[in-house]
Amino acid sequence: MTWIKEFSKSAASLFKGQVLEGFQPLDFYHFYPLWYDVWMSNIAKVIKKLNLATKNFNEIREILPPPSNMRAILIKTITAYYANPVVNKQNYELVSNFFARLLTESCPDDPFALTSNPLHDNSEIAYLVKQIEWSKADTQSARIIGQCITAIGSFVHGIYNDLVTDFGWDAYGPYALPSNQTLLIRSFPNLQPRELWPEIYLSSINNITIYSAYEGVDWAISFVGCHTISKGRSPVQGMKKFAVYADGKLLDINQISMLTDELAVKAADIYKIIHKMDFEKLKLLVLKQECYQLKKVFDKAGINWLPTGEMAARIENKPLLKNVFPHGKLIKTTAEFENIFGINTFQKEVLGSN
Repeated sequence: MTWIKEFSKSAASLFKGQVLEGFQPLDFYHFYPLWYDVWMSNIAKVIKKLNLATKNFNEIREILPPPSNMRAILIKTITAYYANPVVNKQNYELVSNFFARLLTESCPDDPFALTSNPLHDNSEIAYLVKQIEWSKADTQSARIIGQCITAIGSFVHGIYNDLVTDFGWDAYGPYALPSNQTLLIRSFPNLQPRELWPEIYLSSINNITIYSAYEGVDWAISFVGCHTISKGRSPVQGMKKFAVYADGKLLDINQISMLTDELAVKAADIYKIIHKMDFEKLKLLVLKQECYQLKKVFDKAGINWLPTGEMAARIENKPLLKNVFPHGKLIKTTAEFENIFGINTFQKEVLGSN
């Protein structure tokens, strides 16, 4: 299966102009390689036990994380191998090919989200547009929707941190509508991870979906849904209609505002806790957050999703790796990205192609 070069084009578009130390709350790329090979082994066991390599996306979509999350796992898999090559490459090959295949099946028109994240086909969109209970947008309501997206996004960054963000935040589209409008679907699943945080800090809603239709606004999604970029008219001016659903129930504009206030406060509370964590507790939290992304798949296989004792031992009282990935360097080209992030090495040593 040939996929890595197309994948790297999209991943590079996300990282161009970025520096690694911008990710918070710790240097993930020098942390994951300490234990990721053990997680790869555990995921490989799940894939084999459930015979997932023979099942298509639609057969198992209910236990899978969102497409953007699968892309994020892929880039971490590649960089973890590059920073800490292992003898048993078969696990990395099996897991990476598995997620790459699912992405080609779930978003066939743009599997690695070079410019879009089209999870739905035309018939699904036509059905959705008819079922949605739309409200007409004006400047005030468009601003309220924007504030709501910001508050939910901040909350997601708190409960899942920078590199697990995509487990709780994805965006699908953009989809062209017959009305010459453009539909964007923002999805915020998994907002109640009780295994990670006490109930008091969690959202009162588990799943939020925001449908927005725009006129004169061009949208691009770069690699992951939370990196959605608009061009042309302001989204506030261009929004024509919207609908917000919380756990399947339509919210009115007052309920949307109340939800915004709730999640803004809870996001601030969670950030305060994270900032007070000592280094060892922070490492354990990030380890647990990463494993949590595949909880449904592990549960289906009857295998404990929690970090294993070996994974915890790998990080206990251990410093992060150093100098594998450069700090302070702005990545300018795809070729630079492929070299720095080990794309070429992974392709040759794990996937077996030059």
